[in-house]
Amino acid sequence: MGTEYLQSLEVLPTEDRKPNPSVSGSAVVFLDQQTGETQQLASGWIYGIPDSPDQIPDKFYTEVGFRYGRGGGSQLPDTRGWYRSKADYDARFQSTLSNYRTTRKYGGNFICLPSALWGADGGQPPDAPYPGDDGDWSSWDELLATWIKDAKANDMLEGLVFDIWNEPDLKFFWNRSREQWLQLWSRSYHVLRREVPGVRISGPCFSTAPEADNEWWQEYLAFVKTDNSIPDEWSWHMEQGYGNLTDGMASFRKLLDQHSIPESGVVNINEYAIWAEQVPSGAVWFISQLERENAIGLRGNWAMAGALHDFLAGLVSKPGAGTKDYSITAGGYFPTAEYHVYKYYGSEMKGQRLKTAANATTDGEVFAVKGSNKLRILAGTRNAKGDWAIDLKGGETLGYTDGTEVEVRVLEFIGTDDHLAEGDGPKNLQSRRLKWQGGQLRLEIHQENPLSAYAFEIALNE
Repeated sequence: MGTEYLQSLEVLPTEDRKPNPSVSGSAVVFLDQQTGETQQLASGWIYGIPDSPDQIPDKFYTEVGFRYGRGGGSQLPDTRGWYRSKADYDARFQSTLSNYRTTRKYGGNFICLPSALWGADGGQPPDAPYPGDDGDWSSWDELLATWIKDAKANDMLEGLVFDIWNEPDLKFFWNRSREQWLQLWSRSYHVLRREVPGVRISGPCFSTAPEADNEWWQEYLAFVKTDNSIPDEWSWHMEQGYGNLTDGMASFRKLLDQHSIPESGVVNINEYAIWAEQVPSGAVWFISQLERENAIGLRGNWAMAGALHDFLAGLVSKPGAGTKDYSITAGGYFPTAEYHVYKYYGSEMKGQRLKTAANATTDGEVFAVKGSNKLRILAGTRNAKGDWAIDLKGGETLGYTDGTEVEVRVLEFIGTDDHLAEGDGPKNLQSRRLKWQGGQLRLEIHQENPLSAYAFEIALNE
């Protein structure tokens, strides 16, 4: 079966997307303010894991610090899910179980997608049934009971998150009323709490960030407050190509306060980045946003059919990818360009995270870590080019007095439009000799390639 990738640009407001937007100004790293130990919060992805165990070599998981998987058998060839047959469900459950076991092998948590087990892959036939149609919940109740039995029998509960329905605010996945979905939420939530109390529950899993004028968010929050069904993980997606997590989190907190819901649990952006943003620069932009807000993140996946269950959501590729010669079971994997950013992030950036701020327009981002002997800084844009900078502040707390000269090692992660091509490791650029003045140091970036990201390394003066 050939591989296809969705560009998905047809769902984006084209007036908000320029081919090569420009970046300027400065992002900031505050060397005197630490925000906790590194956890590689952005190293997760939806699907992307072959159903055959160990098909992709271990290093591609471990080097990036893999910590979160998500799946439910979507688009598994020759299946439609529970609504068509128990045999279809069984096939999808086995796929989900295999992905769960792979995720747990590397110490990660796994999000189960029961909507995929049901058969709501997106684009299902117009006559496909949904849970609760005509007030009949028997089939959904039976699915839940079957899944609970199967999960227990296969020791599938530890480290598991149950994502009640994927993107119910989109007709593509939930072509029914909001009221019917809220009934689905309540029925499922209370059954899970009773039968598998150790499993964390995730929601609402909307396609858009919280906004005060969003009826789905407003009605959901009002409902879970009165229904006593507040999720353990708050989830939504960042796959529109606009907006940012800082604003989304601020809006989220305001909405919680409006509905008298205490801020608790974790925030999980369990799908992030459109296809065009899955390049080195975009990777750093999302990593920086998620780390700043202490939110978990899972890379979106734009593959179709069998290829959805391959490639680690685009971090690796193999011979035949994207051609008629593609084989879902073939090996020979190699890293893509974006992989090397996640490898650096997962393997090199260990220690204490430092407080950061994006540039004024939030299209230039930075993530920084104080390690045992080095400062390591990742910088990237949201697919923008131009002249911009990273300002390091508070250097005196690390012993950098006025006039102190340091050598700055500079690496470039080169991005290309061919997402499935083999990517080289970071290119060593010429090191710089720079002086601290007033506790500050500026790292200037001349970004000619909007797809490239950069790393800066400075030996600690300790």
